[in-house]
Amino acid sequence: MRQAEFERFLIESEAIKSKKKAVVSRIAKALKVERELKVNLDNIVSDDDKTYELLLRIREDMNEVNGVYQNSIRKYYLFINGKEFPRLNNYKKWNYSS
Repeated sequence: MRQAEFERFLIESEAIKSKKKAVVSRIAKALKVERELKVNLDNIVSDDDKTYELLLRIREDMNEVNGVYQNSIRKYYLFINGKEFPRLNNYKKWNYSS
């Protein structure tokens, strides 16, 4: 993960209001996903299918119910790709149209 660049991206994001706390939290969550699921986010978010599979794994393997880990991955995807990743239930439709 390109942590320093991702941090700058989050700090510059107008959507994030509480800069310090939210930025630190999102980075920590993304790092935890990398560590616990033994993945490299740069390799994952460069491929839409791998991103989709990781988001599903987070939900299952990390027992996520509130979306904070998925949200961090989605922000990293936006940082790398310049576009938002679709909702999981819309992914197959979106993937065929893009």
